[in-house]
Amino acid sequence: MALKEFYKGKRVFLTYPTSFLGAWTAYSLKYLGAEVFGFASKAAVSPNLFDLTNLGNEISMTYGDFRDLQSLKQAVEFSQADIFIHLGESRSLNDAKAFAHDCFSESVLSTINIMELLRETATVRSMVVVSSDKVYKVKNNEPFLESDPVASGDILPTARLCSEMIALSYRHSFFNPEKYNKHKIAIATARLEAGIGGGEFGEGSLIADAVKAFSSNAQLELRNPQSQRPWIHVADQAAGILLLAAHLYGRGPKAASTYNLGSNLYKSVGETMNEFAQVWQAPLSELPLDMSPSLHGRLNSELAKKDFNWQPQLDLQQTLKDITRWYKAHQAGMPVSAQMNNTLEKIFAFSDSALY
Repeated sequence: MALKEFYKGKRVFLTYPTSFLGAWTAYSLKYLGAEVFGFASKAAVSPNLFDLTNLGNEISMTYGDFRDLQSLKQAVEFSQADIFIHLGESRSLNDAKAFAHDCFSESVLSTINIMELLRETATVRSMVVVSSDKVYKVKNNEPFLESDPVASGDILPTARLCSEMIALSYRHSFFNPEKYNKHKIAIATARLEAGIGGGEFGEGSLIADAVKAFSSNAQLELRNPQSQRPWIHVADQAAGILLLAAHLYGRGPKAASTYNLGSNLYKSVGETMNEFAQVWQAPLSELPLDMSPSLHGRLNSELAKKDFNWQPQLDLQQTLKDITRWYKAHQAGMPVSAQMNNTLEKIFAFSDSALY
């Protein structure tokens, strides 16, 4: 069964569709023919992808606080969802530190409230809870496996880890795979890196900063150009989440509890921004090379490839070209939907193979 065939007419409850990842996920669901029900507060930045794609009118949207159980309950009951996708806290790393109490409060209570409501639903068959690549305990430069130890760190990834552990605890206690025939709900968590793509406007975003500099012929300031990091298009991440949800729906308890959905490309910030400048056709001065390199954790995503045939479809050059086309279309006052549809057409081309 192709992914479009699977999602056509499916009712999907999506948290945080107002975030960058959330907007791409919601748009992907609409592209695949799903009926989407969103729940979140208003977008934190303006402009933002959610508003630019008119998703507020394209999906059934409820604006609210996840800590308000009654409001969340009404939205979940109204949706009669088949699939539940919880994208998790949408703050930036710096914002999470500035509002640590709110970050932990929302992350923990949102997941607890969602899991409690899941115990009452008669329709949901599949649930994915999204977590962070930064939940792993620091080790050597070998890629992280799902079985590697996790540990606390900065505020945001630790809040994500709390959310993930709560979901897995409920999975063990109330939605145990051994009792699947009784509850009929399959749950998994997905660990993601920071994706890039068109429509990112958040403060401190490397892509947003680069676009601003390139558009005004200004010099792009990089804090550490030798920093090695993974690069993945956010739409590839959205596709991974949706494939996992479909996999859970079809295979139930045969699915693992946690999956890495990581990039297969690792490159320095300086090299990548030089490539981005060339694609944009913008000048970029020679970057300093006297800073010591820093390394970000790598994710080994072989389990996702083996279990449900997911791997990133766009390489770095394709991703940077796609981002350039998106922002130049936006700057020209053109609708961005055509560019996004073109991106999704490339990414979902692989899903014509059987899902399960």
